[in-house]
Amino acid sequence: MQNDTRASSALLRRELETCLIAMAASEVAASTTERVTPVIERFCEFLGSHGVVALRLASPSIAESFVRARLQSGLIASGATMHDRRSTLRLLFRFARRLGLVDGDPTLDVLLPPRSSRRTRPLIDDEVELARDVALWSLASRRVAASWALAEATARGRELSCVVAGDVDLRSGRVWLHGGKRTLARWGSLTEWGTRVLRGRLAEINGGGPVVYEGGGRGAAGEVSTCSAISTVLVRAGLAGEPDVRPASVAAWAARRQFDAGAGIGEVARNLGVRSLDQAAQIIGWDWNQ
Repeated sequence: MQNDTRASSALLRRELETCLIAMAASEVAASTTERVTPVIERFCEFLGSHGVVALRLASPSIAESFVRARLQSGLIASGATMHDRRSTLRLLFRFARRLGLVDGDPTLDVLLPPRSSRRTRPLIDDEVELARDVALWSLASRRVAASWALAEATARGRELSCVVAGDVDLRSGRVWLHGGKRTLARWGSLTEWGTRVLRGRLAEINGGGPVVYEGGGRGAAGEVSTCSAISTVLVRAGLAGEPDVRPASVAAWAARRQFDAGAGIGEVARNLGVRSLDQAAQIIGWDWNQ
């Protein structure tokens, strides 16, 4: 009996290690893999303690129990911790499905309180990594992934549909955003992931024309089409059910990332294309009084 238990535990650990190896070999950032690995290892121990011998046997109730589990200190897990755990499991099960180890995701119905009381909040890094992986689901075209890459450069609304190949400066890692009803024209900074995606997208369109909008004109239809691409990624990543997550959450993530790296609120406002410092602070969830 003890040998059977050890064999079952070894099987589960091999499955998780296989997923981590696939994650490390993918577009997922090395820093993200390092960050989620301890959570995945704790999940492995949690499954083992509940007699679960393979990932495909992890039920929604088991997954939710792990997400909501108390800390080792005995304290109740914070909302942010529960969100981080759920994002990690969703990334794990996405790779497990890709490897044929499971058919579904037991976290899809795990509902958590919103991370914030705001109408729109910045995404967190783990959510962005999951969304990036989701955005690359189609091997036939990088259009959706390119839309997400532009959103990471703070493009939103009509700005997404207006970007043409000539606006993208891969050498400098930036893209010219033409502005919109509520935003000013500006240079947007591409992430490393976004630069790689847009390089592939420009090759697909032979270096000319609109980057992500394939219809005629650049009016309301273009805005709806490109914003729909971002919304589709959020849905597939399981984030659309969050009441404080919207397509603008991607630009808010990018701006908050710049702020946390040392950019002043004035620079953040310019990068977002907004005139008001108060508006920029609101977008990134920064309280002036703190």
